[in-house]
Amino acid sequence: MALLTVDRVEYEYRSAYQTVRAVSGVSAEFEMGRLYAIVGASGSGKTTLLSLLAGLDVPSGGSVCYQGTPTSRLDRDGYRLEHVSVIYQNFNLFYHLTVLENGAYPLYLRKMPRKEADALAREKLLSVGLTEDQLVRMPNMLSGGEQQRVAIARALAAGSEIILADEPTGNLDTENTENIVSILGALAREAGRCVIIVTHDPAVSAAADVVLHMRDGKLAAEGG
Repeated sequence: MALLTVDRVEYEYRSAYQTVRAVSGVSAEFEMGRLYAIVGASGSGKTTLLSLLAGLDVPSGGSVCYQGTPTSRLDRDGYRLEHVSVIYQNFNLFYHLTVLENGAYPLYLRKMPRKEADALAREKLLSVGLTEDQLVRMPNMLSGGEQQRVAIARALAAGSEIILADEPTGNLDTENTENIVSILGALAREAGRCVIIVTHDPAVSAAADVVLHMRDGKLAAEGG
């Protein structure tokens, strides 16, 4: 069974003036151990689809299922805390916390003892190439590529099966992009996570096992 199943999903944004169908009849399956790229022009619906996979909202029609259970029937706060980590283009770090505290933050939320949480976060931060002296710094003392590594290490520390990334290389140069793509690929293929990336970056889609093309809210093609 696929870890995540998207079945004829519809999603509409409504205002007093108009209704916009952002996702229209999308179906797909996502498995552990694979790297997926969702590509398409701005406004194609790919980021909306990612937010539905993250449980930030539920579809207007159809279903998004985690291990066979629709997200509409899940405790979605618990689903995100226990099973999903989201990595953003702008990193979404807490700039009043140290790098180590950022890495351990999901564990603090789970009430893990501080010493244990910090030890696990340290292990994951070092595993993505950060150094011991960087762990006591504030995030704004790091480069963009280093900050994205902190965000990835935080996802690793959380232990989520599902890693969702929204344009994770959008603010990075070529060298850092290659490093981040390599880390995300290893997360899928070596650590067995389900990694799904929304991207405009050809380097990311070229590295994916499966590429999903979004156009006008619909899934246009699949390859990779």
